[in-house]
Amino acid sequence: MKTVWRVFAYLKRYPVLALAMLACAIIGTLMVIIFPVVTKRILDEVVTGHHPERLLPLVLVAAAAALLQNVLNSLRLLLNNTFEQKVIFDLRSDLYSHIQSLPLRWFDNRATGDLMTRILEDVTSVERVLIDGIEQGTVAVLQIIIVLAGMFYLSPKLTLVGLAPVPFLAGGALWYTLTAHRRYRLQRRAASSMNSLLHDNLSGIRQIKSFVREGEEHTRFNKVSDELRRATLVVMRVWALYNPSMYLFGSLGVLLIVAVGTQDILSKTIQLGDLGAFLLLSGFLYEPVGKLHQLNQLIQAGRAAGERVFEIIDEPAESQRGRKFEREVRGEIVFRDVSFTYGSELPALSNVSFHARPGETIALVGKTGAGKSTLINLLTRFYEFDEGEILIDGQSIQDLNIRELRQKIGMVTQESFLFNGTIRENLQMGKPGASDEELLEAAEAANARAFIDQLQNGLSSVVGERGVKLSVGEKQRLSIARALLKDPPILILDEATASVDTATERLIQEALENLMFRRTSIVIAHRLSTIVHADQILVLDHGRIIERGTHEQLLMLGGKYARLCEQSLLETPDIEPAGV
Repeated sequence: MKTVWRVFAYLKRYPVLALAMLACAIIGTLMVIIFPVVTKRILDEVVTGHHPERLLPLVLVAAAAALLQNVLNSLRLLLNNTFEQKVIFDLRSDLYSHIQSLPLRWFDNRATGDLMTRILEDVTSVERVLIDGIEQGTVAVLQIIIVLAGMFYLSPKLTLVGLAPVPFLAGGALWYTLTAHRRYRLQRRAASSMNSLLHDNLSGIRQIKSFVREGEEHTRFNKVSDELRRATLVVMRVWALYNPSMYLFGSLGVLLIVAVGTQDILSKTIQLGDLGAFLLLSGFLYEPVGKLHQLNQLIQAGRAAGERVFEIIDEPAESQRGRKFEREVRGEIVFRDVSFTYGSELPALSNVSFHARPGETIALVGKTGAGKSTLINLLTRFYEFDEGEILIDGQSIQDLNIRELRQKIGMVTQESFLFNGTIRENLQMGKPGASDEELLEAAEAANARAFIDQLQNGLSSVVGERGVKLSVGEKQRLSIARALLKDPPILILDEATASVDTATERLIQEALENLMFRRTSIVIAHRLSTIVHADQILVLDHGRIIERGTHEQLLMLGGKYARLCEQSLLETPDIEPAGV
């Protein structure tokens, strides 16, 4: 029940809405007592007592009660829907906000489709526990109390008869509650697995088509979809047995009342009007009992979904503590004996040390898995290092506020990620609120102005999901323009020219030179044109720096770097002789 209570905590945010909704529910529920009273008087006074003149006033009273009850129900539904949407918004917002604050290490083992299921579907299921739990639960319990009071007033004996099925109803509800959780949990997991596969396949539709894997992927999708079908059928089959069984016990209770009540009328213990009113009250008694059974189903489904939602919310977020930089950042970077492992036995970095002075360019070279990307992930605190120290301008990055740190670092990666929006919106990520003049100026410096001007809508052109409407080189130049707009003192270039042709590389290289001017830059590249003029080249192998120096120094050394050049793992450019 811990999950349910956590959901109910959201009530505190909207007390007025909750109280107004409850007031409508309470007043509307009180109207149910009018109908048995009117029924009793019609049977006793109009039918048995032969007073037809009293029929119209009694019918008008019942009609007024029905009108008031339905008006209140309509108002309650409006308040309910407003309350519901506010709660969904808040819970989904809290969940999304927390997901954004989680460290990247947490995302390494999470499927995007699973997270989407939790945000979109599970939150809605959790909300139903809150809203329907308050509304249906309160109305049902209140109606049961009111009806039982009326029944005892009319006939304690018939009331006890009518309550005979209650132990069976309570036992059935208890059994369902204790056994339903596992069924609903398996159903939510199956739904999440299907959404995860669907997300991956839609994102990789080009690869599926290029490898002609449509049939195989359809088979995979059918497999996980069938798991969801079977898990849902298990839930439905149990509910199909449970729900009618509960109504059966309720119907048996009404039959017992009819049998015993008829005998009491024949023995003149009660009047016909009392039995008519009592039967009407018994219907009002078993109706909310049925609602409570349905509510039990909602709670069990919401409980399973709630566990998935709060499982994420309970994950520790990245610490937002720490101080700001004491002065304007110059860009001095120092690594001192930094070691890090992703959780495996082999370290990704081991005792890495280097010093980048303000404005210098540090190039990282090495085969895949050497630790290059890990090094920049530690500098940006996407991951926290295990040992050693990383300093920027003499301040430990662990003492700095993460947002403050990342605001001072710009990144241009090999796979330039663009959001499905306009060029303007993507560029303004670097500088929110930047004018079109500023955007075009940055695009000019990034050699992106020419192709933007050729587009029909210019800056308003939509780039498509992940920038699919643009070429690799165009996306890369927009990423460089975005970094220029951010204007960070520290720059990270991760394979920024690895996926483009020579002509495009020249355009990007010119843009990079504009971007790197007077900034401390850390460059990962396989093309010598990107790193040949670096102030320091670090050669990494299995997480260690095995060589360091300038391009000429490392060639003269004849070590790993020189062999990489000879083996064409680094492309050798045409380098002009010194002094030309």
